[in-house]
Amino acid sequence: MKNFKLKGLKYNQGKYDLYNDRFVFFPPKLIDILSSIYGEGAKSLLVWLGKKAGWTLIQNWEDKLKPKNLQDLVTQFTELISNLGWGNFIVKNFSEKSITIRLQHNISTELESDSKYICYFITGLLTGFGEYALYRVSTSEIKCCFDDKKSNICEYNITKIG
Repeated sequence: MKNFKLKGLKYNQGKYDLYNDRFVFFPPKLIDILSSIYGEGAKSLLVWLGKKAGWTLIQNWEDKLKPKNLQDLVTQFTELISNLGWGNFIVKNFSEKSITIRLQHNISTELESDSKYICYFITGLLTGFGEYALYRVSTSEIKCCFDDKKSNICEYNITKIG
């Protein structure tokens, strides 16, 4: 994994900037609180928030990352979001029409209660990225550590539509 601290991350007087974009650490406990208040009603909000975050991150960072091609963009994006604390994102499969990303050490497994709601946020995050990279996409969680207690990974498939 690359050391992104040297590649655009700056800290000054309590303010983090990543490629001149203000960076705020988002505690996963907030997602847990939203889900306890709104239940399944929080799902669409979390997917939407994740989608906005994923789109914004890659749109703002692409110029700085200078990817050589789509595969390089996907690899660099997964390395960057792995450094945000949600878990370790790994590109499992890649094509011009579909990207499968594996998530190891999902932060939701560290919370006091099992919370699939973080998976909804991550689905949105990957959808936002996918729409930037592939235009129109459908993102689905094809494997979840909460659905299969024997598994310690989640997998997401980003599929181009049309």
